[in-house]
Amino acid sequence: MFENKPTLTKEQQRNVVKRIARDYDIQSIKFTKFSQDKKTGTYLLSIKINGSNKLETTIPLKNLKRLNNDSAPIGLNPVDDFESIERKHPLEKVKVSNIKITYLEE
Repeated sequence: MFENKPTLTKEQQRNVVKRIARDYDIQSIKFTKFSQDKKTGTYLLSIKINGSNKLETTIPLKNLKRLNNDSAPIGLNPVDDFESIERKHPLEKVKVSNIKITYLEE
């Protein structure tokens, strides 16, 4: 039997980048894994920022529709790990062309 593996579009991944870059100073982001917890139904999106092993995290999502917008903030945890790249003042507009993005399955 085939299992339905959850997927994200490039647009959804770009939305994640915009939402994170608004509040954090990032030069690169690598999407490393996307899965769904079978017991809870929660989606788990793992990322690595600025090529640093210290800046790796997993973002839990209850609903994939949240990834269709590019404006709601995404906080990164543990907070202490990401404090050094957190912006004092969020950006109004984010240019993803200035950020190196490695999409899932690239």
